[in-house]
Amino acid sequence: MRYTVLIADDSKLQRVIVKENLKDKYNILEAEDGLEAIKIVEENIKTINLVLLDIVMPGMDGFEVLRRRQESGVFQKIPVIVLTMSDRKEDQELAEQLGADGFLLKPVDAKQARLQISRVLRED
Repeated sequence: MRYTVLIADDSKLQRVIVKENLKDKYNILEAEDGLEAIKIVEENIKTINLVLLDIVMPGMDGFEVLRRRQESGVFQKIPVIVLTMSDRKEDQELAEQLGADGFLLKPVDAKQARLQISRVLRED
């Protein structure tokens, strides 16, 4: 089975880098901001297996996406790994309190991303 990963990041460069490192193993969808991410999840609820979510985005940030995810019975079941350039402990703690399943620092290391995704999806 080939899993589908949604990359939600306002940086096109970050989306391209992550996509290039994952596309051989995963189907990739992309969102430029939190609102688009929620819309894509709602439209593809049966096919998205994981969301890589940037915390700092214009409009709706990643924290707000996580809050809305908590309120959504369906979206709650999709794991989310947070992406951020911030190594502030408070950001990581808030993301975890809001239900994030993992945490990756940017620039995203391809090997680390694959390990986190594999762990969260419980791939063998």
